[in-house]
Amino acid sequence: MVTVPILFQDDHLVVVDKPAGFLVVPAPGRRGPTVVDLVSQQLGTRVQAVHRLDEETTGALVLALDDAARTGMEELFRRHAVDRSYLALAGAAPSPPAGRIESRLQEDAGGVMRVVQRGGERAITHYETLERRGRCCLLVCRLETGRRNQIRAHLAALGCPIAGDRKYGFRSRGDENFRRVMLHSWRLRFEHPLRGTEVAVAVLPQEEQLIP
Repeated sequence: MVTVPILFQDDHLVVVDKPAGFLVVPAPGRRGPTVVDLVSQQLGTRVQAVHRLDEETTGALVLALDDAARTGMEELFRRHAVDRSYLALAGAAPSPPAGRIESRLQEDAGGVMRVVQRGGERAITHYETLERRGRCCLLVCRLETGRRNQIRAHLAALGCPIAGDRKYGFRSRGDENFRRVMLHSWRLRFEHPLRGTEVAVAVLPQEEQLIP
């Protein structure tokens, strides 16, 4: 069984370092254990998802240990009261090197989130270039909203899809060989929904290309 590292735990919440290659919750037509399954087995009690990370995305993920914590965390995410920062290896340099992306996102017939002029959902991402990594750039992205595939869609629309993200337009050149979408949930900070204390975690990725 895969052991999922624990970053924070109390009687109500657990924050884990999600590994790549696992869904957080079940999806139609998919088999195999989810992160919820793995952590539930590891802790000996059923945990509940309160937000999602994509299958190939790694890093900090919050899970609830009871219904009150789940309800409280879901409300924090609805109010955008959770400070979330990600590390992303973009396949090209963004222009400008730092900024705020605001658009509306809507899923197309192929399941890809696209920037649209009308309809969709409002999405806001703040990004900053940390440094060049060959033809790629290491970015830190902060979510103001949390739509599905938001960072992936926004960076693709900016002309710099995330390395390894073929779904959103990344194309390898030369000897590049990215085994996954190079996106990592780096930092989470929020007020505990039941205790009112601050919870802050930070976890570095395993891939050297993503370490700032």
